[in-house]
Amino acid sequence: MIKQNNNSHVKLFNRTLIKLLVLPLFLFVSTFALANDTSLNSTLNKLDFKTTQSLVNNIRANKLDYLINQQKLTQAFEISKERNWSTLHLEAAALYAELLFRQEEYDALNTHISNYINNKKVLKQNDIYMLFLEAQLKYLSQTKKLTQAKDLAIHLEEKIAQHSSKEKIIILRALAYYYTDTDSLRKTLSAALAGLELAMKDDDMASQAYFLRKVADAYNFLNDRGVNDGKAVYYAKKAVEAYEKTNDGLFTAKAYWSLGSVLLETNNPQDALIYLNKALHYFKKVSMKKGLAFAQYSIANIQYKQGNYDTAITLANENIELARAAGIHDMHLASMILLADIYIKQNLLDKANQINDKVFLNIDKFSRSIYKAEFLGKRYELKRQLNYIDDAFEAIGSKLIYTKKHYEATSESNIKTLQVKFEVKEKEDKILQLEYEKNINELQVKEEHQQKIIWRLSASIAFILVIVSLFLFYRQIRQRKKYHTIALTDYLTNSLNRRGVMQIADNLLANKPASIAIVDLDYFKNINDQFGHDTGDLVLIKFAQAAKNTLGENDTFGRYGGEEWLFVLDTLDKQEISNTFENLALILSEYCREIEALPSKINITFSVGVAISNTHSKSLDALIKHADQQLYKAKENGRNQIAIA
Repeated sequence: MIKQNNNSHVKLFNRTLIKLLVLPLFLFVSTFALANDTSLNSTLNKLDFKTTQSLVNNIRANKLDYLINQQKLTQAFEISKERNWSTLHLEAAALYAELLFRQEEYDALNTHISNYINNKKVLKQNDIYMLFLEAQLKYLSQTKKLTQAKDLAIHLEEKIAQHSSKEKIIILRALAYYYTDTDSLRKTLSAALAGLELAMKDDDMASQAYFLRKVADAYNFLNDRGVNDGKAVYYAKKAVEAYEKTNDGLFTAKAYWSLGSVLLETNNPQDALIYLNKALHYFKKVSMKKGLAFAQYSIANIQYKQGNYDTAITLANENIELARAAGIHDMHLASMILLADIYIKQNLLDKANQINDKVFLNIDKFSRSIYKAEFLGKRYELKRQLNYIDDAFEAIGSKLIYTKKHYEATSESNIKTLQVKFEVKEKEDKILQLEYEKNINELQVKEEHQQKIIWRLSASIAFILVIVSLFLFYRQIRQRKKYHTIALTDYLTNSLNRRGVMQIADNLLANKPASIAIVDLDYFKNINDQFGHDTGDLVLIKFAQAAKNTLGENDTFGRYGGEEWLFVLDTLDKQEISNTFENLALILSEYCREIEALPSKINITFSVGVAISNTHSKSLDALIKHADQQLYKAKENGRNQIAIA
C-alpha cells in the first residue's frame, strides 16, 4: 500500500514537471512561428506595386534569373493576386508558368495553365496569352502528349501572321522547342532563323540566344549524320556569347552544355570540359537534377575518352543513381552504356556484359529508336567478343529494325541528312555483309538451327535494306522539285542566284522583249574593309529585301556575283526603268539605317547599266554585254547613277 502511494506521487510529480517544461517550449515555438509569419508578411508588404512591376519587368527582360529569384517571383505572383493588380498579376502568372516549367513541376504547371488559359482578360492581352500558349506547348511536348502538342503547334502556325513582332518571337520560340523535340530538322531551322531575324530587329538578346542555340542544335543533329561543316560550333558559340549578355542563368548553362557537347563531338575535349563544368556549376547551384545528369554524363564521357577510367567510372556510377532518382530514363541507360564501354576498354568483359544485359532488359525505356539501334550495335560487338553468337545476331537484327523505325520517324528531316546517312549506311552494309560471310564460315560446324538463324537473319537484312532503299528513293522523287528550287537560290540573301535569274531571263526573252539591268553596289569593298564582312553581308541582305519590295509583279532579280545583281524588267520604257531604280535607292537607304554597325553618315548607293531588248539583240548574252558596258559608263561618270542603252 505504501509502495502504491509512492508511485502515485511520482507520477503526479512527472506530469507537473512535463507541463512546466512544455509550456515555455510551446510559447517559444509559437513566438518563432509568429515571427516568421510576420517576417514573410513584412517581405510581401515591401512588394508595393512599383517594386512588383519592376521585378516582373526585369525577369521578363532576362535581367534577373528565374531560378535564383524564384521566391521573389512567387511572392510577386501571390501578392499581385491578393491585391487585385489585375494586369500585373496576369503578367506575373505567365512568368510563374515559365518558372514552374524550369523547376520541372509539370503537374503544377498543368494546373496553373488551366486556371488562366481561358481567362477573358488573358485572351485580350495577346502577348500574355502567347506566353501561356508557349508554356502549354512546352508542357505538352515534355510530357509526351503528342496529339495535343501537334494540334496546338498547327494552331500557332496558322495564326502567326496575325500577331505583332514580339508575339511572333514568342510563338517561334515555342515552335522551335516543339520542332526540336519532334526531330523536325527543317522546321526547327526555319522557325529558329525566322525568330532570330525578328529578335535582332527587336534587340531581344535572350531570344536571339535561344534561336542561335536551336540552330546550333539542328546543325549538331546534322553532324551526327556525317555533315560536319563547323556550323554547329559557330552557332553554339554565338548562342553562348548572346546568353552571357543576359542574366538567364539556366539557359546560359544549357548553352554551355550545348557548346560543350558540340566541341566533344568535334574532338575538342579540353575546350568542351571548360563549358561543361560551367554548366555543371549552375545546375548544382539550383539543384536541377536533369541538367546535372546531362552535364555530368558528358564530363564522364570526356574522362573516358581521355583514358581516365577510374574517374569516369566514379562519375558514371554517380550519374546512374542521379538519373534513376530523377526518372530520366535515356540518361540513366546512357550512363550504364558508358560504364559498360569503360569496362570493355579495361577488358572486363564479364562486367560489361552484366551491365549490357541490364540495359537490354530496359530497352523499351529509351525514348527514341536511334538510341535503341546504337545500343544494339554495341551489344552486337560485345556479344561477338564473348562468342555469344545467338545473342549477337539477335542484336544486329533488332538494330536494323530500329534503324528503319528511326528513318520512318524522322522522314520530315532534311533530305540531305537522309542522303548522307544512306551513303554511310551503304558502306556499313558492305562491311557488315563481309562480317556475316566470315561468321557463316566459322559457324558451319555448329548445329543446324544456328544455320537457319543465319539464313533468316540474312533474308531479313536484305528485306530491310530494300525497304530502306525504296523509302529513300521515294523521298528523293517527292522532294526533287523542292531541292531544284533550292539549287537556284542564293543562300545568303534568299534571292535567286546567277543560274536561277539567268534561267528566268532566258525564258522571258524567248516569249517577248524585256530590259536587262546589271546593278553594282558602289565602293562595296570599302564597306567590307572598314566594317567587316558581317556588315557587308547585312548590306547585301538589305539590298535583296529592298529589291523585293520595289519591283513589279512581273519583274525579277538575282545575285549575279559578289555585289553585282542582274535585273529582268518587264518593260521597255526608259522612264519607268529609271523610276524603278530611284525607288530602290530610297528604300535601300532606309533599310540600311537598320544596320547598327553601319554609321548613319554612310549612304549605300549603286550604279546601274541597262540594255533594252528591242534596241539590241534578243540574245541574253548580248543584252548582258550591253548592260555591262552601260554599267561601266555609269561608274566612269561618277557612280550612283543609271545608264540606259
